[in-house]
Amino acid sequence: MFRVDIDFAATLAHPAFAVLAEAERARARSLRRHEDAMRHAATRAALRHVLAERTGVPAAAWRFDNDACGRPRFAPGSPGGSLAALDFNVAHAGSHGLIAIAHARRVGVDVEARDRSFDWRPLAPMVFAPRDADHVRALPESRRCDAFFAAWTAKEALLKALGSGLSAMAARFSVLGDDARPVALPAAPDNAPDAALDALSRFDAAWCPVPAGYAACVAWSRDAAVGDRA
Repeated sequence: MFRVDIDFAATLAHPAFAVLAEAERARARSLRRHEDAMRHAATRAALRHVLAERTGVPAAAWRFDNDACGRPRFAPGSPGGSLAALDFNVAHAGSHGLIAIAHARRVGVDVEARDRSFDWRPLAPMVFAPRDADHVRALPESRRCDAFFAAWTAKEALLKALGSGLSAMAARFSVLGDDARPVALPAAPDNAPDAALDALSRFDAAWCPVPAGYAACVAWSRDAAVGDRA
């Protein structure tokens, strides 16, 4: 796991961004807010350098595209095509980004800025399964917002690793409980068999240490075959 600290005083002309492909620069330029452009550019540049350090392939040589769910991946013809056991995922929020790299595993990561003024309750039905909701109701009011972001980041990381992204599926499995680690469990014991939920049961996840005011989680498959590597 690698953390990126984003300098919002920088511009796309900064030498650190020289390794970016034109498509990455175009994506950054298309973002209306300068902060969003810097998050995208800084995280992608850092990803390239991390991959270069791990493989010896020059940082500027990597080519990426997105799968059908928008998950970044190695593009055909990229050096990554010869590194089939390598997987990666990125996330950014506020002034930080996270990069997860895995060998022979699927990996997903999420980070969120915890805004205590944010009204999370309208989103709870879309995020919480019954076990999550029960857990949050048992907490003191002062801890419930943090629990929401813990659940959000865990589900986002797990579903990104699976290749789905946060969706209606989020409320169909639980991650909150007494353990220090999120565990993907069906929302109810009588759920009908579901291939995606069964796949999630083969993933592990852990909340990450991050600066105050943030929540983050990383998830990975125990089995290299879990998820779509296409």
